[in-house]
Amino acid sequence: MKHEIDEIRQHRLFAEIKRFEKWMHRQPASVMREFNYTHWNQIYQEFEVFMQTTEPDEWSAAEKERLLFIIAKDYETQNLTYCLSEKVIVALAKESILTGESDAKWQMALQLHKITDKTLAFNLLEQFVNDQDEYVSRRSLMELAKLQPDKTEAYAVHFWNRNIYGEMDEYQKMAVLQTLKTIHSPLLEDYIAQAKADNRKYLSDYARKMEETGGVHRFNEN
Repeated sequence: MKHEIDEIRQHRLFAEIKRFEKWMHRQPASVMREFNYTHWNQIYQEFEVFMQTTEPDEWSAAEKERLLFIIAKDYETQNLTYCLSEKVIVALAKESILTGESDAKWQMALQLHKITDKTLAFNLLEQFVNDQDEYVSRRSLMELAKLQPDKTEAYAVHFWNRNIYGEMDEYQKMAVLQTLKTIHSPLLEDYIAQAKADNRKYLSDYARKMEETGGVHRFNEN
């Protein structure tokens, strides 16, 4: 039975989420790190039970918001997203596009390759690629290279040229290099040359290492 839009059922998962939220609000903002919470195992256990005993089309909007909230807070390990079924991935990806915070969005983007309907997966991932959040768009671009290589090069060029994120543009360009390498783009050599000539250290160093190794030199995605 579908729950009302603002209804949250009595389930131990939501009690655990509430307990986590109370803990979070007690932590000083300057030192608060979600992974320091000592009861994540209880959350993981109840989350898995909830996934196994309910269906996404039964969830209220409030319940989906709670699920995305705790997924976002699990960004360090991403354990919660590992147990999601294809149906749940679709439901939560759609919801996160509309309402989710950035740390839920990029995690859902990384799960879309599991969807059998590749057209649907691409349509959802493309919305994450176009998200206004820098990190969401960057991670999603690299994921797009794996899911739909023929649709990726134009986005990579757009990301390279748009220069809208200030100091974080350096990381956007590093993601572009990795993306072009993944799809074996003929543009890669020229973009490596541009990056080597750039005065931003991380970008130029990354390009040189990529050229030296002939492979993708992983950068810190965080």
